[in-house]
Amino acid sequence: MPLFTSTYINKVDKKGRVSVPASFRATIPSEDQSVAVFPSLVSKAIEGFDCSYLEHISERLNNYEMLITPIQKQEPAAKILSKSITISIDADGRIVLPQDFIKHAGITDRALFVGLGRTFQIWGPEEYDCAMAQGGGT
Repeated sequence: MPLFTSTYINKVDKKGRVSVPASFRATIPSEDQSVAVFPSLVSKAIEGFDCSYLEHISERLNNYEMLITPIQKQEPAAKILSKSITISIDADGRIVLPQDFIKHAGITDRALFVGLGRTFQIWGPEEYDCAMAQGGGT
């Protein structure tokens, strides 16, 4: 499993392209140079992880035990799957963030990558600072 650590700020161009931090790319299996992302359900950030983690969420949702639990407990996993997209990392180490995700996170010309272990978040730096000042965020 990849382990995403540290914090990085990278430029975002007008097409929504941003470089994934080299240390993040290095942890993603070389045969699957892509990440899964979705707009956070709880903050103004984009949640991200390698695709094997998305498979893990799907397996948990499809697990028999999940089928007999109340729908309210299944709902977050189902929302994650329904809102997630897989984005390939190009030869230059960049991804293209969808415009609606960029808007959700308040990203303009820079994106803040925050490593959270098995997952990471992408924030607009100002949104992140505001969330941290209010005791929210990661």
